[in-house]
Amino acid sequence: MTRLLPDPALRNACTRFLWGHGKVDARTWVDRLAKSAHLDDLLDVYNEGPAMARLEAETAALLGKEAALFFHKGVTAQQAALLVHAQATNRRAIALHPKSHIALDELDTLDTLAGLTSRRVGTDRAVFTTADLDRLAEPLAAVTVEIPLRRAGFLGTSWDELTAISHWARGRNVPFHLDGARIWEIAPWYGRSLSEISALADSVYVSFYKGLGGMGGCVLAGSADFIAACKPWRLRFGGDMPTIFPYILTALDGMRHHLPRMADYHRHACAVAAALAAIPGVRLIPGTPHGNSFQIHLDAPVERLDAAAVAIARESGTWLFNRFEETIFADRSYGEIVVGDATLGWTPEEAAAAVAELLKRAQG
Repeated sequence: MTRLLPDPALRNACTRFLWGHGKVDARTWVDRLAKSAHLDDLLDVYNEGPAMARLEAETAALLGKEAALFFHKGVTAQQAALLVHAQATNRRAIALHPKSHIALDELDTLDTLAGLTSRRVGTDRAVFTTADLDRLAEPLAAVTVEIPLRRAGFLGTSWDELTAISHWARGRNVPFHLDGARIWEIAPWYGRSLSEISALADSVYVSFYKGLGGMGGCVLAGSADFIAACKPWRLRFGGDMPTIFPYILTALDGMRHHLPRMADYHRHACAVAAALAAIPGVRLIPGTPHGNSFQIHLDAPVERLDAAAVAIARESGTWLFNRFEETIFADRSYGEIVVGDATLGWTPEEAAAAVAELLKRAQG
């Protein structure tokens, strides 16, 4: 489960943010909605309406897929996708990485609620390859790859290996599903269009509330037949919302505002990472970011980093990290740097100085 810093309300009192797109509180959301270019669209009613239809059509076009379907939650969307693939193949086993969101952050939903069987592939510290898939003995209902793999440090599967996995799956009539929650963010690293990346997979899940800064929600994209088969599962899993227009409006606005900036976020992430890597007691995973995000490992325990971050926030109104997590070493912790609009307001040198000060306090 997500562990926030002490006194999370302190974040909303801050005026400068190293992490993400900046301040997000109720008033900020209401102000964004009031300024939305799509505010005059008719409200969606039980997942039908012009704004939702536009969002689905635009996402399908960007991903080069025949159709797309909005879901209120990625946990639900990916269950639906993998259930449809399982029904089509008459198999139950799903290959996924042990550090994937599906494996770590959903309380075994795929197994306990969807009734599928998760098969962990690869090691904690690297993305899996076709060689890892070759070691699986049973027939698969689907292979799923998360790009980038957040819990392993936002690691991307290389283009050659992603292509090889696609060929491996298709050569065995195994559906290939992309957990593309952050596909927008990793596209600049691949140097390829969203449709080129998505073409490797039979189905793709994308999120609207991470790099795109939306309030929530996501889309599944694939063939028209696949999307038609997923639609009943949205209802079965409780996703037939009476109205969910704030999600739709902020998703559309995010596609207009943030999507064109993804290459800028990636370039700035690389520059900030290079500056941070020079600080003693700091390690980065990966050394050069594969998207707009990366892990930063710090030689200090979680509780001391928490205290130092809170003190800095109270003294200067500067919010550096959303949380810190323990590692296998008692005196080492890690956080995440997610580059967004707010981060672009920091020079790499400023970011390095702030993190150095944080670490100095935590070690003092």
